[in-house]
Amino acid sequence: MSPSLHRSATLNANLAPIVRTGFLFQDEICAASVRVTTDLTASAARRGLRYFDFLARLVCSIDNSDAVEVLSDYVESELEEYPREVARLCEAGSRTLSHAAELYRDAAAGQAREAEAKTVV
Repeated sequence: MSPSLHRSATLNANLAPIVRTGFLFQDEICAASVRVTTDLTASAARRGLRYFDFLARLVCSIDNSDAVEVLSDYVESELEEYPREVARLCEAGSRTLSHAAELYRDAAAGQAREAEAKTVV
């Protein structure tokens, strides 16, 4: 990578405040993306484990002739668990949006202070 493309403390200090803010937002967007991806992956893993448990129980139920009961239990547990999963994902999204709003609020306050300082001088 070319030295001119590397971000450094010196380069960052010489950038306009709006560009520094843009870099901050870009970093936060990447971090938020990782958090959301992690939450989605954990949700998919939990659903997958429940599904494989269901399949194992279903295979065993064939010998015991209680496949209908196993299927009924699975549907019931999914109906209970699905809203919880959705709530977890909504909570993660809410945290992400709240954090983004805080960043935008801080950036706007910083720009307002800089603008005010320039008008006082």
